[in-house]
Amino acid sequence: MNKLNQLFKHSKSGMILTLPWLAALGISYKLAWKYSKSKWLERVGEKAYKKINDKISWIGGVSAVQYQLNLPVHVGGKTALQLLGRTHFIPVHGIKEIYLFMLPKISLPKWINEKVFPENIFKICKTSSFGGNINQRSFGVIEREFDGIKILLASPERAILEVLYLVPTKQTFEEAFLLMEGLTNLRPDVVQKLLKNCNSIKVKRLFLYMAEKNNHPWISGLNLKKIDLGSGKRKIGDGGVFDTKYQLSVPKINI
Repeated sequence: MNKLNQLFKHSKSGMILTLPWLAALGISYKLAWKYSKSKWLERVGEKAYKKINDKISWIGGVSAVQYQLNLPVHVGGKTALQLLGRTHFIPVHGIKEIYLFMLPKISLPKWINEKVFPENIFKICKTSSFGGNINQRSFGVIEREFDGIKILLASPERAILEVLYLVPTKQTFEEAFLLMEGLTNLRPDVVQKLLKNCNSIKVKRLFLYMAEKNNHPWISGLNLKKIDLGSGKRKIGDGGVFDTKYQLSVPKINI
């Protein structure tokens, strides 16, 4: 019973409880199975449980992936901007699409899906465009707490780059522009490092183009000479408007 008390003491409402986490409390696979038979725990997937009658949240699921399984995965893109209050206000539990960014070699547990979290859709983005490596957290990833549970998510500076990475196939140019419009106080030093480490020419050109179109004051703190913008022209979607400075064809929108 002492181990069971420890389980309830250290687990927060909404958390997924993975076998490695349970093992750290001295709860073996066999004991976890026994607790599930005794209606203390409920199995939600392979090597994953929740407390009986507990309503698990996507926050609790993502946190388990990050802190219990130690996978270098973070909430990014538009979802991160929503969580940080950089978009029109959406409560945490009102966020439906969850963008998860990770390197190509990372594999998520099978229980991160819509069957376990029916109110959410997970958008998995595997890319090495933003630097970092498989053994360490990427630059521009921060920690925040929601509903008493900590998660790792992209800073505003990194999140908008991730939004632009998805343009135009999974993210519209117009919405990306509107998201950039609200980012009036990004940190130039963080932006500089992110742009320097980013290997997507499209993302870097789009970022600078949108920042200048929105007349954001922080852009004056960037050293563009140290940012590789590649050569040749780039076209976003159907194009429509050509920007000579960044050699970029972008869709025409009313701005």
